[in-house]
Amino acid sequence: MPEKPKVLPPTLREKKRYLAYQVISPKDIPLTDLYNAIWFSILNLLGEAGAAKANIWLGKDMWNDQKKIGIIKCSHVEVENVRAALTLINRIGDIPVIIHVLGISGTIRGARRKFFGEVLLSSFG
Repeated sequence: MPEKPKVLPPTLREKKRYLAYQVISPKDIPLTDLYNAIWFSILNLLGEAGAAKANIWLGKDMWNDQKKIGIIKCSHVEVENVRAALTLINRIGDIPVIIHVLGISGTIRGARRKFFGEVLLSSFG
């Protein structure tokens, strides 16, 4: 039976950052349309090689529909390029939008705590 591959130690893993953003629009936008617009903007600005280097990840659990706030995971080297790509989005379909970057965090827990307003149970003790 073959052995499982070894996990990379933290020092060799690629560093990542979590970008919190807010979508400002007069109407609700379907999540798939928003994610398609983000990918299209990143591909237009960075190209396919740049988008691969940015290592973008858009998760379904990274979106708060009530507050219209989301989180994008990307490489720590490409944060400014991803921010630039987000600011270039001004229309999704027929709906005018503004994507405002709220901030950047090094962990997903920190991003959710700062920007989604999540609170840990240990803070009540």
